[in-house]
Formats: sequence, structure tokens, C-alpha cells
Amino acid sequence: MLVIGAGNSMLLAVAPPLVRELQLGDSSVGWIFSLSALLWVFASPYWGRLSDNVGRKPTIALGLFAYAISMASFGAAVMLGQSGALTGFALFISLVLARSIFGAFGSASSPSAQAYIADRTTAFERTAQLAGLSSAFAVGQAFGPGICAWLASHFGSVFPIWLVGVLAFAASVAIIMFLPERTAPHSTRQRASFGQSLALITDRRLSGYLIYGFALSVVAGVTVQVFGLFTMDRLNVSGALGTQLTSYGFMANALALLFTQLVVLPRISMGPRSLMIWGAALTGIAVIAQIFAPNLEMLLVSQALQGLGAGLARPGFTGGASVAVEPHEQGAAAGLVVAVNGAGFIFSPIVGGVVYEHFGMNAPLVITALVLAFMFVFALVSRRLRDAVAVETASDPSTP
Repeated sequence: MLVIGAGNSMLLAVAPPLVRELQLGDSSVGWIFSLSALLWVFASPYWGRLSDNVGRKPTIALGLFAYAISMASFGAAVMLGQSGALTGFALFISLVLARSIFGAFGSASSPSAQAYIADRTTAFERTAQLAGLSSAFAVGQAFGPGICAWLASHFGSVFPIWLVGVLAFAASVAIIMFLPERTAPHSTRQRASFGQSLALITDRRLSGYLIYGFALSVVAGVTVQVFGLFTMDRLNVSGALGTQLTSYGFMANALALLFTQLVVLPRISMGPRSLMIWGAALTGIAVIAQIFAPNLEMLLVSQALQGLGAGLARPGFTGGASVAVEPHEQGAAAGLVVAVNGAGFIFSPIVGGVVYEHFGMNAPLVITALVLAFMFVFALVSRRLRDAVAVETASDPSTP
């Protein structure tokens, strides 16, 4: 999760200056990620279900290996674009297909990792432990952009992309060799068919969390896509300086998220619903602050507030969804949670890139603020969400 977080934040930091260097439209930033997000949505439930049957370890390793291939392919396509061997539509399609490898096969890692945690925790421990898993992703997000900016300035914009590919391959090998998985696949537990697993989408135990999670993913997809463009246009910068300043924003966001999950969450007593309410409220304030930010300092403050809000909202809906289902449904539920996490990137090219190009730099953020207002009200009034789990028993079946 550390490697994936670092790689994704590096790619998001370098993408806006790269598409302008390669003479692609601003909205192509979102479109490059959109097919991958669509594949992610449909593939994640499959991989989560498969991890129930074959074990968590092999599916986590497979996802990391696919991520390595995706990043290497993406770097190769960028190099061909910079040399002039690929241009225009052919270059755009090459970038889209390279990223799509991650959506189709790299999506195996996240639901399997979440289910790995669920296998080894009680219902009372799960929200905190899943937040800890998210913290590894956040560490990568925090330091990835800064490392990317330094490497890009010394070795070129493609070098960080290749480096992440190498690290993902090494992580895949490390998972195979060192990750302990002494618990067998769930062969002795009740198994639902794949169709029944997908039916969890409309299950009242889970559907409220998925609705909130989908809205949160739209917010994340739009804000990360437009931040680099917004920063370059608001501060009137471009190229390597644009990458550097965008990286500062992503680092502020991720460090605040990390602080929330490592320092704040262990010291507060909030159930999933409360975390979701406060997360939506703080993120909404942050987006409004970004709209009116006149300088880099205020942009960094807005990003830090977004990280704080996400650090509350994401563990709230992830932990709540896990606690809401039975042990034999953990893989399927984790797959659906991961699917909605990526679903927002399907719509971000329209809500983010196209709206940014045709209606101005503030328009995507106004839409995002309205989505966050819906999330706040939904979390406040929905009867599908719970703020506490049932009393724990000694025979909690979620304990392996």
C-alpha cells in the first residue's frame, strides 16, 4: 500500500505538466485515468471474491506485479511521446492503455489487503486497523510527490515513474516471500456465489456506505485531477515549477491524512457515522477555502484540511462497511468498497477536466462542494448507517 500510494501521488503530481509538455488537452489528465477507473470498479469485486477462495497473499502479489507492469508501460509511452515517436491520439491511447493495466489487474491488491486485515481483527478492532492500513497508503502519498519533484528535476519526469515500477515489482516479490498467511482460504466457511456477492450492492447493511463512498470517490477524483491545473493557473506557473508546487499540495494533504489516522483517530471515540459526518464537513470547508485561496500558502492550508477530512471520512465508511457484513462476506464487501473508491475517476474527466476547460477553474470545485453537502446530510439522516457495532462476544467469528 505504501508503494501504490507513492506511485499514484507521483503520477498525479507529474501528469498535468506532462500532458501540456506532450501537447495533450488539460482534460486528458482525467481521461487517462478514466478507463482504468472503470476497469477497477468491475474488477475489484472479482479480485475480492477470488481472494476468499485462493487466499489473500497471491492476489495481493498479483496486483503489485500488474502495477509494476502498468507503471513501466506508462513510462515507456511518455518517453516515446517526448521523442516524437508517438504523438496525438496514438500517444493518448498508449497512456490510457498503460494505466488500464493497473485498473484491470492492479486492483487485486487493495481488496485483498483489506480482507487480510478483516480476517485477523475483531469487529471492534477493524475500523482502527483498516485506518492503519490506509496510513501506509498515506505515507506513500505524503512523500511520493516530494520525491517525485526532486527526482524529476535531476533525472527527468519519466525516472520517478520507472522507479515506482521497480519498487512495485520488489514489493510483489516481498509479499510472496515474507507475508505470513497461516490461515487457509475460507474453504470451511459459507460462500456466496459471485452474483450474490454483487447483490451486496443493494443490501441495506452495505448500500448506505457504498453510496457515501461513491460520492467521496467523485470528490477525490475531481479534486486530485484539477489541483495541479488549478495551482498552475492560480499561481501562473508551469513545467517543473508546476510539478514542484503541485507536489507540495499533495504532500500537505497526505501528511494531514496521516496525522489524522495515526494521532487523531486513536484518541477519539467516534463510530463510523460520526467519522463520515465530520469528514464530509471538513472536506467541504477545505474545498471552499481552495476556491478563494489567493496564494500558495492558502492552497496548502486547503489541501491539509482536505487531508484531515479524508482521514476521517474514509476509515468511517470503510470500517462501517466491513463491520456491517458477515465474516464470509468480507472479501466481497472489500471488493465493493475498493470499487467505489475508484469509481469517481470515471466521472472526474467530465466533472473535473471538461468543466474546468469550458466553465472556469472554480466550477469543478463548486460541484464538489455540493456533493460534499449531500454527503454531510446523507450521513446525518440515513438510517442505513450505524455508529456502533454490536456487543463483542468471545466467539467473534471474525477472529481466525
